[in-house]
Amino acid sequence: MSGIALSADDRETMILAAVLAPSMHNTQPWRFRFAGSVVEVYRDRDRELPAEDPQRRMLFVSLGAAILNLRVGAAVRGYGSQVRHLVDKRRPDLVALVELGDPDGSQLSVLGPYLTKRRTNRQPYTDERVPDETRAGLDLAARIEGARLQWLDRPSLRWWLHMATKEAGGADDASRARIAERRQWVGGDRSVDGVPSRALGPRAARGLPAARDLAVAAADLERPLGVFEAEPQLAVLATRFDGPIEWLRAGQAMERVLLAAASHGLATSLLNQVIEHAELRWQINDPLGLWQRPQAVLRVGYGPPVLRTPRRPIADVLMHD
Repeated sequence: MSGIALSADDRETMILAAVLAPSMHNTQPWRFRFAGSVVEVYRDRDRELPAEDPQRRMLFVSLGAAILNLRVGAAVRGYGSQVRHLVDKRRPDLVALVELGDPDGSQLSVLGPYLTKRRTNRQPYTDERVPDETRAGLDLAARIEGARLQWLDRPSLRWWLHMATKEAGGADDASRARIAERRQWVGGDRSVDGVPSRALGPRAARGLPAARDLAVAAADLERPLGVFEAEPQLAVLATRFDGPIEWLRAGQAMERVLLAAASHGLATSLLNQVIEHAELRWQINDPLGLWQRPQAVLRVGYGPPVLRTPRRPIADVLMHD
């Protein structure tokens, strides 16, 4: 692998792919550095959310999503990739090394066209059911990256998640620190990061919205109403273990699922309120299964097209010696 000489186009393709990953409140908390045929992936501490993500779980999930996209970009350029997840006290901001080499048969390149098509879609979806074959394909995408996708088809499970999500939303609203932090990243017109008002979607005309309502500004709290699907199609992405390295793997699995969904013309969004609250997360564990650690809640369906949220310029995320 050390003999590979990356071109400027190789590097640009990989970084442009990586920065398209989703992140909590679109903070884009990542930086990258090329060291020969290795891409070093770093956390950006200035873009972390200590109030809303105190364990940094969602930070590492976001970084994992960026790593998966970088691997897709590498595959598009004809390279295989191997990921080494790190916990290095000497370099605490370095979270992973992506080692590039010969094609590895991962077939990640087929996801390349969908990097720009994957969007967080908070609009109402139709009531059309995602076919079983497609659902199975999304679960396979998660399994390839070491996770499982568990569909919540039983009404009792959906009600269970509904109530836990409602409780998590109340905890969010009661936290001044969370609200203050969200004001920094959500609402208004944004050009490089954060969630602009246009990406919030409508308010729910009735009941608990199927999409997460991040609004905090007065103008956003009064945005138009919309009617969401009666029975949202939800799935929990879960792993067997927990901890920062497992969160990185979960992020890669989540993004592979989201890109695969985009390849089927599906809209997706995340309902991670429960995941973010340690005192509520246990409610969606599967105590009888092998995959007991929930890392993300996905909403999947058929929705209208939406605009992409803004991204930081390459110069802001690329580190140099």
